[in-house]
Amino acid sequence: MTDTPEKPTPKEPEQTIACEVCLAEVPTSESKTMEAEDYVHHFCGIDCLDKWHKKAEQDSKK
Repeated sequence: MTDTPEKPTPKEPEQTIACEVCLAEVPTSESKTMEAEDYVHHFCGIDCLDKWHKKAEQDSKK
């Protein structure tokens, strides 16, 4: 018996989406989501989600 190395299998490129606040490209599997009326917003992390909430609060007070 001979040892044959396993063939590497190509991986599909992961889809990315832009963060709603900083526009960083984030893999969709790693993004945080916030569902609003007709939209789904994607965030790269809690910090950007917090910034978005604060801006939305300020905008609603105007």
